[in-house]
Amino acid sequence: MPIDVNTFKSAYEKWAEESLTDFQAGKIAEVMKNYPFVIPDDIPWTPYSGNASEQTFVLVTSGGLYMKDSQPAFDTVSIHGDATIREIPKNVRQEQLGIAHAQYDHSLAEQDINIIFPIQRLIELEQEGVIGRLVDTHFSYSYVNDVFPLVTETVPKMISRIKADGVDAALLVPV
Repeated sequence: MPIDVNTFKSAYEKWAEESLTDFQAGKIAEVMKNYPFVIPDDIPWTPYSGNASEQTFVLVTSGGLYMKDSQPAFDTVSIHGDATIREIPKNVRQEQLGIAHAQYDHSLAEQDINIIFPIQRLIELEQEGVIGRLVDTHFSYSYVNDVFPLVTETVPKMISRIKADGVDAALLVPV
């Protein structure tokens, strides 16, 4: 069953209006009890096929990563979240990354970014020939309550970029 984003948008706007005061008071667990989650009838699953050593991969995380010196942090205060993405270069070093995501404990990721963005492990797999190639640009987004702009604008742009890079498989790392 396709997701009706317009039905979601209407339910979401009502939820955001009714929940704003409690959200701002930090009552996140309480607020999320009434969130209008979209639950599809089936999971849009595409089984992996092919030979990894001959394919191109991209990494996508919801960890809220951004380049400290060149990108703005994600909005972690708004009830809506932040539906934008950040491009992360393949050659990134941990000290170049910031984490802007208010919905999880960052302590382990701050010790080893590979927990939420396993770029170094994938580079090792590329060097060993286990995977064919990693693209030069990977992606991060943060928490998003208002998924309408994520689904209608942000993700389609990211997918276009991924296709243009000749990606065969996207590795999604949720947090």
